[in-house]
Amino acid sequence: MLFGIWPGVVAADLVDLTPLATPPEDVERTRAGLDRLQGDAAQFYIRCYRHYRGVGAPEPGVDATPADPGNYIGRGRLIDLTACYRATEPDPSGYAEFVRQAVRDVAAWGGGKVQVGEELNVPYPQDGGFPGCFEAVGAGVAAGIEERDRLDANVAIGVNCAGVADPAFWTRMADALGTDSTARLDFIGLDMFPDVFHPIPEDKVSAGAQFLVRTLRQVTRDVGISEATPIHVTETGWPTGATRDEEKQARILHAVAEAVAATGEVSVYELFSLRDGISDGNWQNGFGLLRDDYTPKPAYDTVRRLIEAS
Repeated sequence: MLFGIWPGVVAADLVDLTPLATPPEDVERTRAGLDRLQGDAAQFYIRCYRHYRGVGAPEPGVDATPADPGNYIGRGRLIDLTACYRATEPDPSGYAEFVRQAVRDVAAWGGGKVQVGEELNVPYPQDGGFPGCFEAVGAGVAAGIEERDRLDANVAIGVNCAGVADPAFWTRMADALGTDSTARLDFIGLDMFPDVFHPIPEDKVSAGAQFLVRTLRQVTRDVGISEATPIHVTETGWPTGATRDEEKQARILHAVAEAVAATGEVSVYELFSLRDGISDGNWQNGFGLLRDDYTPKPAYDTVRRLIEAS
């Protein structure tokens, strides 16, 4: 599997987007953390987020992260730019132009992929809570493919979901994309967090991870997405905090990565995230492999060794 990670920091609670006073991004220390994590891997994804807000009021607490992905290119790194849809009024044409710009930017950074929309199967504050999200993503995928082809650029276009794949959701997604875009998807993404939002026994985590991947393949195949379309794990992680110890984080991340690799279905595997938003004991802000002061948790070296062995 090709690995990747999100290096940015959201200055907001990841559940309800309440603003937080988080330590700022330190580009040099972030780059150093990425360099050591990547090691000698020839390619490595850097996951980034932008938010399209259309003509509505700005969404509080969320900015583009990292602020400048160009800070982290080089060494064979590829940019995974997630074009989130957060318009408070339906705006498919405006969002389509937003995706076109995302494709142009990723091409200028040396290539990678653009994920069109983020977790449309999840209500607010994710994209599924915004009006016209399916129509916008349909327009965005078509525009992204067209712009990629026009530029003849190394930019893959895909969509994603979170958690257990729902046939009704993926039917609606395929309908919104239309036959041509559905057939031309370069990847389908899965945000998966075993034992985070729905706790399960530690000895069931591996099986749970494989269930999520295999269910996604089955459900998307049944709605007409080719089995040849790669699956990317676009987010996964396990947070630390007052009731979640760092040694368990290392164990869980190792177990999930090995379980996912064993399915033979996943070609790209991206972790959320490099650094804690804030290491204040609240697990919702503690997904990082590094603490907010850039000191490593045990999971950092666990993941580094997984990448080294891949």
